[in-house]
Amino acid sequence: MRIVGLGGGIGAARLWRALLDRVDPAEVTIIGNTGDDLWIHGLRVCPDLDTVLYALTGRQDPERGWGLRDETWRCMAALGELGGAAWFNLGDTDLATHLYRTGALRAGRRLSEVTADLAARLGLRARLLPMTDDEVETHVRTDTGTVHYQEFYIARGATDPVRAVEFRGAEHATPAPGVLEAIAAADRIIIGPSNPVASIGPILAVPGIRDAIKAAAVPVIGVTPIVSGVAIICAGEQRRADSRTALLAALGRPGTAAAAAELLAGLLDAFVVDLADRDEVSGYSPGPDLLLAHTLADENGQFRRFREVDLVDLLLSYRPDQR
Repeated sequence: MRIVGLGGGIGAARLWRALLDRVDPAEVTIIGNTGDDLWIHGLRVCPDLDTVLYALTGRQDPERGWGLRDETWRCMAALGELGGAAWFNLGDTDLATHLYRTGALRAGRRLSEVTADLAARLGLRARLLPMTDDEVETHVRTDTGTVHYQEFYIARGATDPVRAVEFRGAEHATPAPGVLEAIAAADRIIIGPSNPVASIGPILAVPGIRDAIKAAAVPVIGVTPIVSGVAIICAGEQRRADSRTALLAALGRPGTAAAAAELLAGLLDAFVVDLADRDEVSGYSPGPDLLLAHTLADENGQFRRFREVDLVDLLLSYRPDQR
């Protein structure tokens, strides 16, 4: 089964890791968001691509959910002492990835080429593609000005009301080599539990990608990135939730699973909702099939089973003709 997954960041990486335990990784292509990418400290940093890369090669810090395990921060501490902008924290070993990528890009290589090289060197068995080789950056407009999404999310803690969201450069971008071909050849397309505006939005804003998914005659399944019925106890997850809510509010939508599904209108055959939110979406229609599962992984990356089926089983077994 050839599977294409869309999305990056912590939520999607957890799902992709569980998926690769069940299927042949060589049959999986992950199309990562690059709207989070930014130039900082003179380096080109790709947060979503690197989160997927580190998670799927066993290098990710399990507590933070991003960056590398056993990391140190001496360079950033020294940069702060010099008066540099240290709000975007890059670990000492993580810097090697960004130095390598930046050097390759400045030498004229494409992001897709550099990403494939990094994946091969770190032992990633699945295929990881950036959505585009062109520079696309997500910016948000607040009451105090327009800033890069990373500044809004990290430096400002996702506390500003967001008035508008812009995917700068998306209208002139083209899908990276292999993206449209992978979608066309897929047996199943999964839109991961990533921020529906900041992570999935930029991918679908690249001309040609949304149309390719619509044209694919295969099951397209989305997984909710939002679970309202389970209390949030992690500060990092609370910030991610605040960001999703703020960005959805800018689009005039509530921070709910149903709102995330509505942003994918016309693309989905099915949408997976967490069991805790079954009442919230009980009246949601018309639209894709609504599937119930436990969508939150435990500390070992495992999903609880519901009716003897877990989330990955559900994604692999769903067929639209079994409605």
